[in-house]
Amino acid sequence: MFDVLIVGAGMVGASLACALGDKNYPADRPLRVGIIEANGNFLRGEFAADGRASAIAYGSSQIWQNIGVWGGMQRRGVTPMHTIQVSEGDLPYQVQLRCEDMGQEALGYIVENSVTLASLWDFARECSNLELICPAKILDIELLDAKSGSDRDVMRVKISSDIGEQYLETKLLVGADGGRSLVRQLANIAIDQRSYEQTCIVTTIQSEKPHHNFAHERFQPSGPFAILPLGSDLSCIVWTATAGETPHLLALDDSTFLQELTNRFGHPLMEKLGKIKVISRERANYVPRWMHSQTYIHPRLALIGDAAHTTHPIAGQGMNLGIRDVNTLAKVLKAAHQNNEDLGAIAVLKRYEAKRKWDNLGVIWLTDISNRLFSNHNWFFKVLRRFGLLLLQISPLKRILMYFMMGLHQV
Repeated sequence: MFDVLIVGAGMVGASLACALGDKNYPADRPLRVGIIEANGNFLRGEFAADGRASAIAYGSSQIWQNIGVWGGMQRRGVTPMHTIQVSEGDLPYQVQLRCEDMGQEALGYIVENSVTLASLWDFARECSNLELICPAKILDIELLDAKSGSDRDVMRVKISSDIGEQYLETKLLVGADGGRSLVRQLANIAIDQRSYEQTCIVTTIQSEKPHHNFAHERFQPSGPFAILPLGSDLSCIVWTATAGETPHLLALDDSTFLQELTNRFGHPLMEKLGKIKVISRERANYVPRWMHSQTYIHPRLALIGDAAHTTHPIAGQGMNLGIRDVNTLAKVLKAAHQNNEDLGAIAVLKRYEAKRKWDNLGVIWLTDISNRLFSNHNWFFKVLRRFGLLLLQISPLKRILMYFMMGLHQV
């Protein structure tokens, strides 16, 4: 019998497991936590180094610091963002967000996903109360309670692994299995969603000159174009293209793709970085969408991260929402455990949902509105967004924006 069973050991699911681990949080009665993960490569310590990276807000780094995993990420390599420059194409209207304006060492960090996963899994292995069930995948879930004629009140989970099919029982099942969550589907939790006629192309470049820890968010009619610093002369590019542009861009040979990429950078930025070259072996891509579960909880079940919500990658807030979910749910569960409460009770889980729902919804709607505002040719919106960029240069408004972007309101 598990106290908590987590489905999905990606960055969000593994973060929750580590937050509930006994390595840095010893207790007289440690929780028994299981983590079900389908990708057997993770168990072998093989985390795809495909160049994908996540923008981690300063507040999220503090959450990981409190869990005890941030040091491992720093040893493997994280890149601080000292300045984020927001602009529209080649127009002179620019807003610079600087860490010194907030009195912090960084606005946030760019961390390769492989670095994050390796650090989390290493930490999880050191926690004696965590059991890694990998490779394995869930097949079905069933709530056992008095209504079903059972003498027990648990969630029963049917899984398939190398040893065949088996059943596991847990007081609380947590779905951390991504935007197309099977846990959410099996629980019949309805969602609201909207697809974008866009594709995000991800690649890594090396520049002739150092980037000096500058990140750039350049808005184009096709969508945002983000340049995120990695190391001293590497940058992760997240290029949002229209559905019509995408097949053409993905089919280009390397030299032509580089020329198109250079055009998107614009002349002022190319002068700062010098010559660039693409070092990614492939052009990773994904279709962004926003999605929000109509509820995050059912009896003995909770959703976190992309299983509960997804958002457009503009401003890089998606992963940070998941980290904040982890922080809140872990605190709720630890407090309930100390007070001898039932971890899977709706009364307990409502505390988690109440603290996270409006923060998530607010970011989802803000990123959606921002993407639609900047990704079009309408003259009215052109005037509006240029006025907005000018307005953001006023210090109080800029500080408020930075406070929320850095996730300081949820630490």
